[in-house]
Amino acid sequence: MILKSGEEKRKEDKAMIEEFKCEGHSQESLQGEGNLFLTTQRFTLEREAEGKAVTVFEFPLKAVDEVRVKGFIGKVLLLRVILKEINSGIEKIDFSGKKGVANLKIKVDDPKGYADEISFRSRKT
Repeated sequence: MILKSGEEKRKEDKAMIEEFKCEGHSQESLQGEGNLFLTTQRFTLEREAEGKAVTVFEFPLKAVDEVRVKGFIGKVLLLRVILKEINSGIEKIDFSGKKGVANLKIKVDDPKGYADEISFRSRKT
């Protein structure tokens, strides 16, 4: 992942996208394992494909509408994100003209740490 001007990496982990749902449908091509990056400005999941990193999805933190942690033992990070703000490097995935939200369920180490950082960074000013 290449950082943008003024951006700092806050967290990086292996993660499992257990669910990526929008408009009532599951986006299976956006689910699965990858490398998760949280910066001061955005949230990104990359996956290796043919020897290079492909951006599965990314969005600015200001696009996060809700963030929470669910579960007791196997905790997961739950995000609700404004759909039109999500970009993807996966062929035939384009949310730019879409309305509504996407719901993501992410298994990652320290989901509370991610939730706290996203909550802080996504505050509307």
